[in-house]
Amino acid sequence: MITLRKYIQQYRIDIFIVLSLAVAIAGMSFLASQQVPDPIIQDFYAQDAWFGSDIPTVFGNITSVQSDFGRNNKHPLFPLFIFPPIFLVGKIFRLEPILAARVVLALVVAIWTGLLFVLFRLVSGRRLDATLFSLVGGVSAAAIFWFVVPESFPFGSLTILIALVFVVLTQYQKLSPAWFVALNVVTLSVTITNWMVGILTTLVNQRWKKFLQIMLVSFGVANVLWIVQRVIFRNSGYSFSLRTFIGEKKFMAEPEHGSVLSAISSFFYQTIVMPASQFSDSLDRPGWAEIQVDTLAPGSGGFWGTIAVIAWTGLLGLGIWGFFSTNQYPKLRIVLGLTILGQLFMHSIYGSEETFIYSLHFAPLLITLAAFSSLTRLRLVGLVFAAVLVVSAGINNRSQFNQVTTALLDYGTQQQRLEAQMQVRPSDPWGRNVGHVVVAIPGTDQSHKAYYEPGGSFSPVAGSFGVTIWLLDKDGNLQTTSDAIPLDKIQQQFVDIPGSKTPGIRANTEFYEAIWSPLSVGTWQLNLKVPAQPSHRTAIVFRSVGPAGGAISSLNWDEQRLLINDRWSIKNIPSQARVYLGSERSPGWMQQKSDATQWSDEKGWGFARVELGEGTTWNLVIEDSATLPKPVLQVSETPETFALNLPDQQFVDSLKAQVNHLLMGLVGDRTRPSDPLSYTLPRFRDGAYQLVALARSGQLEVARQLSTYFAETDFLNGTHSEADIPALGIWALETVAKQLQQPDYDQWLWSHVRRKAELIMDMATTNRPGYPVVEQSKIPFSEHPDFLTTDTVSGKMDGAQGLISLDTTASIMSYRALQDAAALADRMNQPADAKRWREQANQMQTVWQKRFQAKFSRLDASYTNGLWPSWIAAINQNEFDQSLQTHWAAQHDKTGRLRQPPANPFFNLAETHQWLLLGDRDRVWSTLKWFWEHQASPGLYTWWGNNDGPEASASPQSLSHWHRFRGWVNPPNITPHYRTAAEMALLQLDMLAYVDQAKSIPTLVIGAGVQPQWLSQPLNVKGLAVGGNLVNWNWDGKQLTVQIQGEKIPVQLGSAFPPNVPVNVVVMQKAS
Repeated sequence: MITLRKYIQQYRIDIFIVLSLAVAIAGMSFLASQQVPDPIIQDFYAQDAWFGSDIPTVFGNITSVQSDFGRNNKHPLFPLFIFPPIFLVGKIFRLEPILAARVVLALVVAIWTGLLFVLFRLVSGRRLDATLFSLVGGVSAAAIFWFVVPESFPFGSLTILIALVFVVLTQYQKLSPAWFVALNVVTLSVTITNWMVGILTTLVNQRWKKFLQIMLVSFGVANVLWIVQRVIFRNSGYSFSLRTFIGEKKFMAEPEHGSVLSAISSFFYQTIVMPASQFSDSLDRPGWAEIQVDTLAPGSGGFWGTIAVIAWTGLLGLGIWGFFSTNQYPKLRIVLGLTILGQLFMHSIYGSEETFIYSLHFAPLLITLAAFSSLTRLRLVGLVFAAVLVVSAGINNRSQFNQVTTALLDYGTQQQRLEAQMQVRPSDPWGRNVGHVVVAIPGTDQSHKAYYEPGGSFSPVAGSFGVTIWLLDKDGNLQTTSDAIPLDKIQQQFVDIPGSKTPGIRANTEFYEAIWSPLSVGTWQLNLKVPAQPSHRTAIVFRSVGPAGGAISSLNWDEQRLLINDRWSIKNIPSQARVYLGSERSPGWMQQKSDATQWSDEKGWGFARVELGEGTTWNLVIEDSATLPKPVLQVSETPETFALNLPDQQFVDSLKAQVNHLLMGLVGDRTRPSDPLSYTLPRFRDGAYQLVALARSGQLEVARQLSTYFAETDFLNGTHSEADIPALGIWALETVAKQLQQPDYDQWLWSHVRRKAELIMDMATTNRPGYPVVEQSKIPFSEHPDFLTTDTVSGKMDGAQGLISLDTTASIMSYRALQDAAALADRMNQPADAKRWREQANQMQTVWQKRFQAKFSRLDASYTNGLWPSWIAAINQNEFDQSLQTHWAAQHDKTGRLRQPPANPFFNLAETHQWLLLGDRDRVWSTLKWFWEHQASPGLYTWWGNNDGPEASASPQSLSHWHRFRGWVNPPNITPHYRTAAEMALLQLDMLAYVDQAKSIPTLVIGAGVQPQWLSQPLNVKGLAVGGNLVNWNWDGKQLTVQIQGEKIPVQLGSAFPPNVPVNVVVMQKAS
């Protein structure tokens, strides 16, 4: 018996050749796979972009058990066989799914190459022949274009090759039926039509009875494996249903003479030699291309393509001659011939467009057919053809592949085109993609807002262009940019602009000071200052990349004004400046000094580099010639009477910044949860907090204008309905109403509040008709076992009408809402409604108290809403305090700091608000300081957030419009987040004054968050909207004066004030 060592010694040359070929071809395929733009693989919108294949769907099938396996009926066991190795490679080597898939694909290529050599070595018996024909396979168009993408075809081709090797082996020795069963299962697993190879192999080796037995067992094994697959991949389809084959009819072409001829040409020629490719815009997927080839002109790729076609024609002709003239390998010839005829017949029906997709299935068949030339007396001629084909097809196919992948870089969404260029030009300067903020007149459309990123980079509107500050050395070489300066080296702040509703932004670095400020609608000014003896030369660069950039297709410089895209004018460029125009895809573009005054390119990668020259101060102006609509929202230039004079400037700046962010994020008379391009719909829950924050911070008129949406919307929270939305609406609207104290507003609001309150009553007292749940022993808003709920799928707006998912947490805010609705009912002289709602609210609070430990203490919402804003926990404050201690300890270290940055910081701020009301000032300040140290954009007091949140389903990606622009690529999180801004503002406002509703008589608490060290200086707070009153307070170092415009209310001081400090309370009638 031959040992492994002797076997290796005997076949060492063959093993060396196999390993060399496998490593070389697999390595080249792996490297080439990285030329394919990622969206082709990962973006479902790019489906069909790669010669009509379903790559994004397949990639999902092999990397996620949650993928859509709708195409699985044609690929019976594909996910079961392919998902595990990719998953394991990703886990073991900690690779991203796309890289793990490429690694596994390279291993498949190596195995495929090795088996190809083994097959030809068995058929021809000569190493040279086997090597040359293996190389033909490696440089074929099928291999070069399909071994680089995660599709089913490489795996399907491998199963065919296994069957061909198997049938050759049966010429030499008899194999047990179990091997035939395994072969049949393998050949049908990836693509069901490839089962024909397994069936034919079994047929030529077995008698009819044994053949049928093997087929039945194979079918049974395949079905058992499908059941296993179904358990893992829940929505995988059944492949052996009649509907599978009926469904294929839609992919079949009409049997026209031209289409059949094209399919035959594609089958025999495009599989080996790639014709020239043409690109046309896709009608189904705007932004993407359809790749088309003329399969009847196989040599259209150029000189090398023509040579390759001639060589392949000669080689294939000799192979066909050898196939019919030899008596050797009868089993192989039967299987090979019938499989080729079967595949050719199928694809002549499907048409030429489908044929190239499956070319990797044909490649081993056709090359094996050509390899029969080695069995003729013209073997040497065949080897010459093969050698010429390896060189010519290799050059032609690689050239065509490079042309296709390069052309695809200019397709896809604008953001994908940017990402493609970032991969091609990794050493070029790119955007920061961190900490951007919206800069805009409140109420402007989402597409008309400017975007700013730390350091001074700027886009005047989404889709315009980017403005970046460059620092150059004396030779003009780039040293750094405003996008590259470390965040800890940048100081920023909002700047009040006289007469403007929008603040400017100042950025200070060691190299320059930059101030962006609005002059009017569509007009912005950059004031740039550098030191008297700067260490670098300064340039302003206008390019398509920016915080929210867009394609720059044309530039015009007339020595006074730079015109971009025939729309944007850049003025006040100093006379000594040098302006250079060009394409940033040109080599050396960053130092390029062209005399051109005009430039255009439809691809949109233009740049204008303005080297400012001598001087220390410049004021460039950007003007938009387009007419922009005026915002419908009316905003006063200064908030009504709101002013702070406090010794902690961070506290003041933070609070003012939150108001700025909230105002600038408004779109029309609607709120947005985050920057308006990340989430293009109002989100009720986040908006309710924003509405209250604006009303409490002096922007009462803005809050009044925003009220309509919150009044008219009952359940919809973004894209789906939730049970607590009516409650949040009542709370927010009544907060506005109490501050306005306008009878007309109350009258308008009454019908909406009454409707929402009755909806709360209905949900709280029934799961469905006949099932009361609000009793002392039961929990409101809990679901009865047979209550029907519906989960609205992300992005699907047509959920079942009238059905929502009940949530126990809704009872927390519903308590507050019914109390607020009762207060409005009192003002509207509706005592019966007020009594009924208060009784229901009291029942909810009783249930809260009795079931706190069993139920509510386990809900995160209890710790973000318990005292503030609901006050439902006032009834069991000590018990709530103890549970809150435990909840806090899980997220904070011993110093009170968060252990790690939270995904949703607004929850942490809301929890901290509970500590303020419980009198724990230290925990409040530790949270504030942590947040101030972890700003997304230093000095602008903005933070991140998640538009999903644990209480919501995932937001559809289609709600984001960032794919339309050249900026904000793969940000670490969403900024700014306006729910976070609202929570921060409301926390800081209550630190200055809030109404304690836990006391038997509501009490105004002044300065609960004031630091003891503040009291050594005068303090003055003016214009606080609290509990329907307008509160001003002043501390002169000895006594506190509180001026209340509104109703008289008891006053209590925060714990930082000395005991027995004199308090002078003045109550005045509130101005209407």
